[in-house]
Amino acid sequence: MLESVRHLDQVARQWNINPEDVLLIALNAFGARSPLAKPRMRFRLRLDSRPDTPLFLILSLGREDSPFELDEYELRLNGEKVGEVDGIEDDDAVLGYWRNGTKMLTLNSNARSQCTGCVFCPNTLEDASDPKITALDLPGYLGALAANSGMEDLSGVETVTVCTGCFLYEHLALEHLAEVRAAMGANGCGGTLHFLSSVLSSDEGMDAAAGLGPFHLTLTAECFTERRQILKESKAKLTPAEMTAALGRAKQRGITTDFTYIVGLDPIEDAIEHLKDFVPVTTTFPRFQTYQAHNAFMDVYRTPGSDTIEWHLTMRRHLEELFAPAGLRPQWWQNYRSPWCFTFAGEELTGAKI
Repeated sequence: MLESVRHLDQVARQWNINPEDVLLIALNAFGARSPLAKPRMRFRLRLDSRPDTPLFLILSLGREDSPFELDEYELRLNGEKVGEVDGIEDDDAVLGYWRNGTKMLTLNSNARSQCTGCVFCPNTLEDASDPKITALDLPGYLGALAANSGMEDLSGVETVTVCTGCFLYEHLALEHLAEVRAAMGANGCGGTLHFLSSVLSSDEGMDAAAGLGPFHLTLTAECFTERRQILKESKAKLTPAEMTAALGRAKQRGITTDFTYIVGLDPIEDAIEHLKDFVPVTTTFPRFQTYQAHNAFMDVYRTPGSDTIEWHLTMRRHLEELFAPAGLRPQWWQNYRSPWCFTFAGEELTGAKI
């Protein structure tokens, strides 16, 4: 992947990409060796080349074949320090957490850690600390979260994201989303209700979602090849055509639309062939996530060639060619495994990184 800092700089010059983005792609793709006795940790990172910009990452550790090494103080590339580390904590499945300061709240309000369906997901490696929140508990939990964050209420929160893999059916998801919207209102929040899922797809479901106020659907597409082997049943049964149709229904109703996709599972040609059909039904930048293999078993799902930095940079360039003309741009705080952090298609990205 990357042999040294010198090699990193050579690759960045060759591809005309800032070295920080190249480093972060490689780090996400291949994790790090670490004396920390955890398979996966979240932490803040300040790269030596951009010390004034703190980044947040969630990373696979225990990867003895990685050129990166991380301890509680610093990140090194084959022995050479490239960044400083702090705020290390277990990546357990917590009930709720903030992104973009306190503008976006993510809720794991339906026991995310109980979902063990997709082979790329780290939930099986995490400690379970996210019991399901009942409808009666939701307003109180949101109020307590606001108070613990030094806020009088949630009136300043722009988005509440429900991020969970435990809804088996559309009607169950919609029932819970209605409960979340009611709890938001009880705490002064009129912001967007954002849902990551593959179960919301029907005309009736989209009507109900649109009726919940400002709504954002992120459809969990993930991959296009070997779906039955890689994904749980509720995701695998959807074809690419059915996914784009669902996003089209949402867009027609004024719902904000995008999707998640794991970079590194599909051959590039197959990925681009399908992804081009998603462009017309996507209204905000998709969540392209670099595949993180947490152990040797998960390595077998990498598509051939994706163990090189050149593969990832080729894929990045193809994705830019697809989505740059639409005016959509990624933001690192939305996606800590993004192929883009500081630049996209040659332009500097602005905004929060944590």
